[in-house]
Amino acid sequence: MDGAPAPLTTAEADAPLVLRLRVMHADFNTRCFSGALTSVEIVVSRRMRRRLGHYQLARGGRPGVIAISRRHIRRHGWRGAQETLLHEMVHQWQDERGLAVDHGPGFRTLARAVGITPRATRRV
Repeated sequence: MDGAPAPLTTAEADAPLVLRLRVMHADFNTRCFSGALTSVEIVVSRRMRRRLGHYQLARGGRPGVIAISRRHIRRHGWRGAQETLLHEMVHQWQDERGLAVDHGPGFRTLARAVGITPRATRRV
């Protein structure tokens, strides 16, 4: 084992959800990040039970990955998914600038700037 994280995958039936999240990512990138973020893989996870979303760091020349919980989308709708996507995009921004990917003061400042509450948790 090389220590690489397990690949994140989307069930085929969730492909329409991924497509909608990709459109949102492109829109938020333009409106909130001035188009500065790279295109990343977005997956809808059926395995995430306690997390709303996750950002997997870019490694070895591969871009990062944003995962959004399918359960979260179903329970909290697209408004909740949008906020989680923006949260993970703030982590993407940190990663792409070589900053610590955390929930510290820099994260909280940028989260507020893009219009989300800088909290890291919510009941799934």
